[in-house]
Amino acid sequence: MNRQTPDEKIERLNQMALKILDEIGIRILSDRYLKILAEKGGRIKGRRIFFSGDQVRELLEKAPESFALEGVDSAHTMEIGKGKSKIAAGYGCSSIINAKGDVRDARYRDHLEFIKLVQQTPLLGINGGILAQPTDIAAEKSHLAMHYATLVYSDKCIMGMPGTKEQVEDIMRLTAIRLGGTDQLKQSPRVVTMVSPVSPLQVDEMLLGSIEVAARYNQPVMVSPGVAAGTTGPIDLAGNLAMATAEALGVVMMTQLFNPGLPAIFGLQCYGADMKTGNISIGSPAYALQAKYCAALANFYGLPSRAGGTTNDAKALSAQSGYESMLAMFTAMQNNVSLIVHGAGILDSFAGISFEKFIMDLEMIQMIQFYLDDLDVSDETLNFDLIKEVGPGGLFLTSMDTMKKCRTLTWNPDVALRGGLNGMTPEGKLLNNIDETRGKMLEAYEKPQMEESILQEMNRFMKKRGLDPATLPAV
Repeated sequence: MNRQTPDEKIERLNQMALKILDEIGIRILSDRYLKILAEKGGRIKGRRIFFSGDQVRELLEKAPESFALEGVDSAHTMEIGKGKSKIAAGYGCSSIINAKGDVRDARYRDHLEFIKLVQQTPLLGINGGILAQPTDIAAEKSHLAMHYATLVYSDKCIMGMPGTKEQVEDIMRLTAIRLGGTDQLKQSPRVVTMVSPVSPLQVDEMLLGSIEVAARYNQPVMVSPGVAAGTTGPIDLAGNLAMATAEALGVVMMTQLFNPGLPAIFGLQCYGADMKTGNISIGSPAYALQAKYCAALANFYGLPSRAGGTTNDAKALSAQSGYESMLAMFTAMQNNVSLIVHGAGILDSFAGISFEKFIMDLEMIQMIQFYLDDLDVSDETLNFDLIKEVGPGGLFLTSMDTMKKCRTLTWNPDVALRGGLNGMTPEGKLLNNIDETRGKMLEAYEKPQMEESILQEMNRFMKKRGLDPATLPAV
């Protein structure tokens, strides 16, 4: 095997991605957007759009390296592309999986509860999107119902969702009402819209319509090709990464054609695959390895990055769900992925989201953060005078220094088992800790304040779209 440096590997992946964009191109599955992209300077041949290396470099210079995503309450504003990883919860599941692995359809009240849990934890900086796709609301209206809940029950940064051009327009208009008007929305990044190509190397009308609307409102787009090695992409991980990079870069280029300078996040949601079944695998080490290269490639292109978090293929809360999630999440945070989506709650290869797993994942994030914060090595923390005072055979437990620092310098779990079981089984005690933590978070939740006139205007907009907020289920 050739021993390549990390920089050499990234350069080889980049060169292959550029070759794919220049010689193979990306198929546009929309007559309307073929014409629009051509008018905006895209190089169209047949039904494909191509980008030369020079054009990629030129358009990349327009896209920002980082941007401030502003919360509904500015106290929650966060920098995407700088500093530590920012984390969002699970996304896109229409099923709820309990601790034993029982599966049921997600309902609107599940989505509401997840919004409240995300609002309550300081570990997750962005709320909303499709936390749990409700099956008790008509599919053509559920996007608006979910987004309404985000705007009413949370004041953090906002995860939007893709859809038809009309659906994304509704999301932006409802957000504008919440923020005080369209001009207010357009002034700064507020809503992240995630889009995914139709792998291999295709984009459809939904993706392009979502980009067009987001670009018109100056709102960031997160590009996340979901390419699975061996099924929708080459089985060799290098080839899979190169093709996914071409897809991500190609869509980022399209965002810049629509609105030069629009914030765009370079994401790779690259999977392994189970060759016995053809199903994707998000618990495979192949997933974590490709997330590592996502961060490096985004850094190479001068773009914020996005990858997955506590992903796993486990059917229930289990040892498997723990060790697979820890590998993926640790990899993403250690490599400073800018925005981690699927940061809490996911089970069974995205088949469902779990309240119990969500609570455990929050503790996993705390563990990783504690580790990555590393040691403070200074005269104060080395404590020579204390060690001298206690001396050989002494006891630090009863020292005043320990008493002062014991609540702030040690890491103590809310969920993981320590001490006695109080007559419970280990499994029972663990689930009891999870339930207690979940209950305390919901009990402490406070609904953000909103001017009554704004809420009334939002309600009028919802009714015009055939959704009366008074009839929506509640927690």
